[in-house]
Amino acid sequence: MIYVLFVILTFGISAAFGWLAIPRIVIFAKMKRLFDEPNKRKVHKGAIPRLGGLSFFPAVLFSFAFVLGLRYYYGYDVSINLQIELLTEFLFVVAGMLILYFVGLADDLIGVGYRNKFAAQIFAAICLVFAGVTVYDFQGLFGLHRLPFLPDALLTIVVVVLTVNAFNLIDGVDGLCSGLGTIILSTLGIFFIYYELFVYAMFAFGMAGVLIAFFQYNVLGTRLKVFMGDTGSLTLGYMIIFLGLKFANLGHTTFQPVGLHAPLAILLGLLFVPVFDTCRVFVSRISRGKSPFYPDQNHIHHKLLQLNRTHLQSTGILLLLEVFFILFNFFLTEVCGLDFGWVLLADIVLGVGINLILNRLIDHYGRALGENEVIRKP
Repeated sequence: MIYVLFVILTFGISAAFGWLAIPRIVIFAKMKRLFDEPNKRKVHKGAIPRLGGLSFFPAVLFSFAFVLGLRYYYGYDVSINLQIELLTEFLFVVAGMLILYFVGLADDLIGVGYRNKFAAQIFAAICLVFAGVTVYDFQGLFGLHRLPFLPDALLTIVVVVLTVNAFNLIDGVDGLCSGLGTIILSTLGIFFIYYELFVYAMFAFGMAGVLIAFFQYNVLGTRLKVFMGDTGSLTLGYMIIFLGLKFANLGHTTFQPVGLHAPLAILLGLLFVPVFDTCRVFVSRISRGKSPFYPDQNHIHHKLLQLNRTHLQSTGILLLLEVFFILFNFFLTEVCGLDFGWVLLADIVLGVGINLILNRLIDHYGRALGENEVIRKP
């Protein structure tokens, strides 16, 4: 029980950090005119700072380091089997998050080309490879299991870059990116608590705490309203894929039997909404002869806005869809015993079906979005 209290304390400190830091970031940004100016491409009408994500990495790092220090101080050491592995992972993950943090901050302040952001994401992905947190095992997909090092490393880089971009691109309506992140991280944190891997639960709930604080200012804020910006979305996506890959391969890296039939399928359910939407949009853009990073209004939240849903309603619908896919994949794998390949196929069929239904509804009841109704991110 005491270890769960350490997790709760990490969450509380991170949330308090966010509630204290974010208003001051907003005030400072307005004083220095570091805000998202309203223009024909923006959803908002006033000058709103987009530096809320500036608080994410410091909140996680401080709360995790402080509470982990308390654990050692009071004699609740990390298991000897995990200490060396945890130190290696921590060093490389911090390095990867730092590069994304500073690149995101530069993009929010002065703008960074997508090629430079892409290079930073590849570097951060390589950090996870050095940390030993990789895809590792296909868990029966296409008849494959343990992957050789080089294909494993290359696939890990692709998965990390795709996931980080997915959270960056889905940050288009109030509360969506932070809401998805909170659900995903809380789910992973609960799994880690269940398997008594409390250090990783501290990581997960450390980020969830500051996300909840940010959600309040992003969705409910008026005078202190703020966006997370690339600083927040890039580091959030990186934290999620690190913990997600760690969860998917617990049986291989923690010397502890997990007992899950296909944890990679559960991870797919956690990431499906943002990642499938990003893949669908990229394919659509490329099929029209456009760059996959060309900004348009084809994301799933745009489709809901076309159906006259508000930003809050669109966010609520997509968060419910996220919960559905998590429960759906868990049911198929752990209750029905389906292999990862069948779960992946079921998810894709559902994703395509949902998109077709939305398109049909838009044809009958939708409307064209004005250029000032959404933030179009490249």
